[in-house]
Amino acid sequence: MVGYGAANMKLHSRYSEDETPPVPVAEATLYDPLMENSVKISVKVDSGFSGSLLITLDQYTKLGLELYEEPSKATSGRLPTGTFVPLRASNGVLQLGPMRLESLVYSTPLLLNPLLGRELMNKWRVLLDGPAKTLEIETEK
Repeated sequence: MVGYGAANMKLHSRYSEDETPPVPVAEATLYDPLMENSVKISVKVDSGFSGSLLITLDQYTKLGLELYEEPSKATSGRLPTGTFVPLRASNGVLQLGPMRLESLVYSTPLLLNPLLGRELMNKWRVLLDGPAKTLEIETEK
């Protein structure tokens, strides 16, 4: 994965209270690999998802990511119910604040809300402050 843009970035966000309990979310923009199409997304920061970025099939097709699929990177994911579902894989560019990062992007028809997983979280310092309901993501200095 290649990152570009701000060498040092700190992003602050509030938890979404649309769920109980509240959930950490970040506002982002996702681009196709050629940076020709983009969608704004609110991603849940989810340490239970081991991959990089999981988006809805509608977002995936809106960006035309099926044109950039990496069949060798396709995998399956397990739902909380224990059911396995196939995950399509493509390349994309995620923008968080001023930072842009090339990343694998996964999708499945069963997903309702985009997830930012551990593969990306482990690249940054991520602070989940539950009592204050704030999320902070910081790149290395």
